[in-house]
Amino acid sequence: MLLGRKPIATIAYMGGIMSLPEPFVWSWSQMIEYNNDYLVEPNQSIFYYRSTVSYHVYARNNIVDTMKGDWVLMLDTDISFEPDLAVRMISCMDKYNIDVLTGVYNFKSPPHAPLLFLFHPSGRIVPLGDWTDNAEIYEIGSAGAGCLMIRRKVFDRIREKLNEGPFDVTHPMSEDHSFFERLKRLKIKAYMNPNIEVHHLAYQPLSLKDYNKDKVKLTKKEIPMHGFI
Repeated sequence: MLLGRKPIATIAYMGGIMSLPEPFVWSWSQMIEYNNDYLVEPNQSIFYYRSTVSYHVYARNNIVDTMKGDWVLMLDTDISFEPDLAVRMISCMDKYNIDVLTGVYNFKSPPHAPLLFLFHPSGRIVPLGDWTDNAEIYEIGSAGAGCLMIRRKVFDRIREKLNEGPFDVTHPMSEDHSFFERLKRLKIKAYMNPNIEVHHLAYQPLSLKDYNKDKVKLTKKEIPMHGFI
């Protein structure tokens, strides 16, 4: 944090075990440079932080407990994103006067549906599989927390009214659904903007099935090969 500058917000990631370091680190570094040019005034700064464990409940609560400024952007290390991500998200939050906004990203496994959900009247959490194209933001019930921007006053209300950690697990839900369930109890609305998209990164395991011999220039010389049965 730069001395003499007021931290206006926090941008943090969950450390510990990094899933795909290079794509995330490149996105992270480009975002910092962009934020310095377009997000902060000369007397301001962004507090950049990492929680040094990969246990989701502790890491997310630790980020909240350590945050400085009026909002936090919480990022997972298995996503990549454009440099203007934070600027676009806080601009959307300010434009619509909302307190919780998620970036949109997909499940790693087929059919790769967006990690966006609604609370069914029965209490179940159901996928939000589609939406119309006639609005910039849409209200959601829950979402993955891999790209999540939240204003400080939301955490203050959770502590004051519920006396719980924002991401404490409410079984059988995961820590991210548990957070959104607290929002539901407090009647705090959450939103997504389909134009603010980040990319979930996944390893691609390779096997001989992926080997396309027709695309490879094979050696002309016959080389004896010996195998074992």
